[in-house]
Amino acid sequence: MKKINIGIAGLGTVGRGVYEIITQQQDLLSLRTNLKFEISAVASRTKKDFVDPKIQFYHNILDLANDPQIDIIVEVMGGIDTAFELIECALKNGKKIVTANKALLATRGQEIQEMIDRYQGFIAFEASVAGANPVIKAFKEGFVANEISEVYGILNGTCNFILSKMKNEKQDYFVALKEAQKLGFAEADPTFDVEGNDTAHKIILLSSIASSSLPNYSQTHIEGINKITIEDINLADELGYKIKLLGVYKNLKNNIFLAVYPALIKIDEKISQVDGSYNAVLSKGNNFEYNLMIGRGAGGRPTGSAVVADIVDIACNRNNNFLFNAESINLNKPNIQKIDQRFGKYFIIFNFDKNIIKQNNVVEQIFNDRLKFLQCVFKDNQIGDNTITGAVLTDNHLEKEITETLQLIDKNLVSNIKFIRVEQTNF
Repeated sequence: MKKINIGIAGLGTVGRGVYEIITQQQDLLSLRTNLKFEISAVASRTKKDFVDPKIQFYHNILDLANDPQIDIIVEVMGGIDTAFELIECALKNGKKIVTANKALLATRGQEIQEMIDRYQGFIAFEASVAGANPVIKAFKEGFVANEISEVYGILNGTCNFILSKMKNEKQDYFVALKEAQKLGFAEADPTFDVEGNDTAHKIILLSSIASSSLPNYSQTHIEGINKITIEDINLADELGYKIKLLGVYKNLKNNIFLAVYPALIKIDEKISQVDGSYNAVLSKGNNFEYNLMIGRGAGGRPTGSAVVADIVDIACNRNNNFLFNAESINLNKPNIQKIDQRFGKYFIIFNFDKNIIKQNNVVEQIFNDRLKFLQCVFKDNQIGDNTITGAVLTDNHLEKEITETLQLIDKNLVSNIKFIRVEQTNF
């Protein structure tokens, strides 16, 4: 039975998950592949008690890339610069690579593609998006005969957990965040998650595969959930909506729309029903119509499961050689639509004094017929006896029209005015 030697760079949560799956399920893997998978070396800043002391340990990550015994290197240490150096060295030495590093691929994807071309190498990265959900494999293989026109992703379990707590238990944002940290769903410093960066890296990768294009992080509009309040949640609920942090991709033919933001979604749409720390990816293709994947998007075992699946594909020579779903020479450089050209519905929230504005004609007084509206809701506000919070749902408008209208509003009439985008998936 042929042996596949594996080296693991990084022994944190995901690295441990990969290690445990391979060592504990060797018989199952051998049964299904007729191969023997063995961890021959690991690299980390410090030794870990769970690693068999007989396994070669390296303090220097690059020693792993230079080890002639290793066939496949698993990069799960995170970060960008050191990981990039490891991957370059490993490719140069003819090794295949499996990574979960979405930040590296999303921000330096073009350079990595050039290295793959230069060294005729291969990198698999299923674990970088949506954990155990095989969405990259689906995009590259299952959907290969489809033009993917739309993708809506709940791609960060921390944000989905917080928003679900706020909606279902009427918790304030900071209360829900604290509980997420206590349960291990949020980091001590949650900035990377709650400001939308993690989701952005993932939707950028899905966009690149869907459109056979190079990643474009710098032009991607990114907003997080850190400014969403319990009042926003309750007002949306009044009109039959939930708020979810979405990564959104749309193929507009001449350009693509690519962004991350909190969005209102109707409660009867399937993706809005995905709560807690789960991830979901809703895709629309010209032949399969709609596909929705739901599952754990993070954690040692779920992410480790995706890493091991990539290892097996490489070992069985069934890997897709195109990093972003097309040969390098055929990859596009996408023209990303500016956010102010987004065309859709908007949820505008504001405060006003009922002594100044009569509630029966709030919309007319404030917006002066500049926008078309579909629904509105008003609630007494705890800020003051005379203060009311209003929210209006617009018809479809260019975002530029929304922002220009809000700038023209008399600030003596309203305060704390803002908007949240509304998405309609039709599924």
